[in-house]
Amino acid sequence: MATPAGPPVDPEQLRAHAAQLDRLRVRLGQVRLTGRQIEKGQTAFGALCGWILTGLGDRYQKHDELLAYVEETLVLTVRGLRRVAAGEQPLAEMVGQPDEGSADEDAPSAPEIIDGVLEAVNSRDWVEPLLAEAAPVAEFATPVTGMFMLLRTGGLEYATTHVEPLRRLLDDLTGTPEVVADQAGHWDVMAGDLRRLASDLEWCLAGAFPGPERPDARAYLDIMANNVEALRGLAATSTAMTLITRSAGDLILLARDIVRGLIGDLFARASLWVIDSPEVVTRPVLVARLASLVTAAWRINAYVTALTTSIANLSRSIDG
Repeated sequence: MATPAGPPVDPEQLRAHAAQLDRLRVRLGQVRLTGRQIEKGQTAFGALCGWILTGLGDRYQKHDELLAYVEETLVLTVRGLRRVAAGEQPLAEMVGQPDEGSADEDAPSAPEIIDGVLEAVNSRDWVEPLLAEAAPVAEFATPVTGMFMLLRTGGLEYATTHVEPLRRLLDDLTGTPEVVADQAGHWDVMAGDLRRLASDLEWCLAGAFPGPERPDARAYLDIMANNVEALRGLAATSTAMTLITRSAGDLILLARDIVRGLIGDLFARASLWVIDSPEVVTRPVLVARLASLVTAAWRINAYVTALTTSIANLSRSIDG
């Protein structure tokens, strides 16, 4: 077999390079441990929207599988380099023959694909107009008396304690906001760690060989460059999942606060009707009160529908 062109590979340099890769592998394993803290089920998003966001759990599983693949690649590479350093195997045999032309140069990279997801999420086009222009305080912008405020607070507490359908509705909307925040935080930590790992691996490869023009060294560096790109793609995915998780949690909290306010407002009005009503309620007054009840029920339904539609729109971007 022909001797590869370029200076010989220094066994000690190979061993040092293998040790660097092994340290990166350990760090990658720690990133996987961070990911395992992500809640698998989506009950954290509430029963109403959790089923739509099962894609978050599926995405984590795919993400972890890819991390495991890169981790295993580093394990095999470290073993191979140590065999080469010990003279048990030539580097050319370890790397094999590169499959030239197998990559589609026109295909978008993972970061480019994720950029499209981030743009779609940030645009908020997925949010239904009713919620896109809403804020928790918007429903109660008009000043209220101290009595009405007390009745509204007390009415909401009564509704969440004693009126089963309303309590169940709020429970379905509430979920566990602190768990959602933790999930987003774990994705964000993984994104930062993976970006640093990609940069460190790239730096490690830059000084791997004194003569990278050797065909076997060049083939090795090309193969390992794929792992750098894989880590960057996983970092980009983690960033997207951070944004998606936070966006979903924030919108659910917004809708929940609006619905809670509407319920409290409705109970306060009903209490005032009882307090201020004459013994005989006229028909126009009764019709007006009935209209208030119907309007409140319609608005609650409209906000809940807008929320589920918005979250369904958002969930489609998970596989983007």
